[in-house]
Amino acid sequence: MTGLDAFVGSWQEQSKEGFDEMASALGLPADKVELYKAARTAISYGKDGDGWVINVGLVGVPGGREFKFQVGQPYDSADIDGSPMKSLVNVDNGKLVEQHTNQSLGAEMNIERWIEGGQMHVKTSCSGLSMLSKYAKV
Repeated sequence: MTGLDAFVGSWQEQSKEGFDEMASALGLPADKVELYKAARTAISYGKDGDGWVINVGLVGVPGGREFKFQVGQPYDSADIDGSPMKSLVNVDNGKLVEQHTNQSLGAEMNIERWIEGGQMHVKTSCSGLSMLSKYAKV
């Protein structure tokens, strides 16, 4: 399927810039900010028939979440602290372009993911702020 094959597999966050500002924009409770700041996110993408499955969690922390989606179709997901969100994933020039709306707060978050130099780059934008994370394939 268009542009997604490069994302298939498991990825682990290596670095993130702009996290404090983003945590504030998302309204994360202070006790969670330090936990998530020190944590590294693990993401895996796989195919599921005509759709896709994404598993998101924190390295070394049991649990995590699995979401199934089809490109261009809204689906239910959750943000980093578990609050329910409505999400939509599209593909644009080899990038995954995601729109997420927090159901409780009405806050919108946009994420662009792309592969460059063997790394997955992730730009997260919310309330006029941006965070950039880089992931290595594991």
